Amino acid sequence: MKLIISTTSPYSRKCRVMARELGLADEVEEIEAHPFDDDPALLQANPLGRVPCLVLDDGQAFTESGLIADYLCEQAGEPWPRGWNDRRLEALGSGLLDLTVARRVEMVRDEGIQSEFWIQRRERGIMRAIDEIEQAVGDLESPLAQGPLTMAVALAYMDFRYPESGWRTGRPHLTALLDAWESRPSFRATLPPAGT
Repeated sequence: MKLIISTTSPYSRKCRVMARELGLADEVEEIEAHPFDDDPALLQANPLGRVPCLVLDDGQAFTESGLIADYLCEQAGEPWPRGWNDRRLEALGSGLLDLTVARRVEMVRDEGIQSEFWIQRRERGIMRAIDEIEQAVGDLESPLAQGPLTMAVALAYMDFRYPESGWRTGRPHLTALLDAWESRPSFRATLPPAGT
């Protein structure tokens, strides 16, 4: 299998961490692509031009990190819990990722075309999502599931691209969740490159 990624993409990072955690790293070849450059290898595999994209040995391509994560779990024999609560937590984490990435995209636009309305709207949504997730993760038995991983990836991305958010203040459950993931080799091995 080939996993087309960007090392700064949190969606790619989720799948990269999962491949390592599930013991599939030797079966998944990571290929770096640059989505904003319309990388030909990426566009051939995924006409949407987005990462990650998992290309199977028969050429079939899976897009979207949630679908790829489900496929990797199935290949590993479903070792992680995957009930409706985990799916709900994954959806909250994915929504937080979407808002944070959208904020980042708006922030790097030329100053004359940035929209303060959309920046502020996304920041308010991010804070509401974080408050909801803080409540949701309080009863987690283990961080080893797709929902908690997605949330941890989102929080790490906030540290990377939105450190001024101050999301840790008053959120001990989220801080503990990210700390748990940051102590794992899979998470450390997939950090975005410094200075990017």
